[in-house]
Amino acid sequence: MTRTQGREGAALVLAEDLDQCRAGFGALLARADLPAAAAAELRRRYGEPHRAYHDAAHVGLLWLRHLLHGGDPGDRDFALALLFHDAIYDPMAKDNEDASAALLAQLVPGDTTWAQDAIRATADHLAYAGTDCRVQRLLDLDLTPLAELPDVFARNTGFLRREYAAVDEARWRAGRGAVLARFLEAPAIFRTRLATTYEARARENLTAALAELRAAA
Repeated sequence: MTRTQGREGAALVLAEDLDQCRAGFGALLARADLPAAAAAELRRRYGEPHRAYHDAAHVGLLWLRHLLHGGDPGDRDFALALLFHDAIYDPMAKDNEDASAALLAQLVPGDTTWAQDAIRATADHLAYAGTDCRVQRLLDLDLTPLAELPDVFARNTGFLRREYAAVDEARWRAGRGAVLARFLEAPAIFRTRLATTYEARARENLTAALAELRAAA
């Protein structure tokens, strides 16, 4: 199969075009029908200079993949969860998800309980023990970048390294290696039908990246 054939190819090639991904973020903002002040705050936050990976393009990519894989474009709760899941991001903090859920509650009127709970579940994708299929889909979408084409996976690794610029190389390699190993040790990385597209490729990327880290140690 070529880089552009089939749904799998289309989903993966999306990540190569950061402008298209940023446009997806704009489409998601429109779909979420937020108060103007909330939309402006999200644009500001996702444009913060310390973000290289966890930015508007990342969120837009996940929304476009959600649609490409048959997701419901009218599910506003899901759109809110996806839109706010990285709204607050400090690489050195441990409470980003709680803070992002709280920001959603602060900025968006009405009952956002489900979306807040879904955001909190993204604090540890592998630890989620619930059976809510929509939460599982959110978690899976957030992990699809593990399965990018090799050049995009390498680009994303570079973006993540920039976000952790305050961490020295030895600590970065140790922390990154631990994260990759934990995903590889899991019986399954993906819980939904997205596994058909992303599971095998993610394991290939993770195995290669972990081997590279260990060789450089």
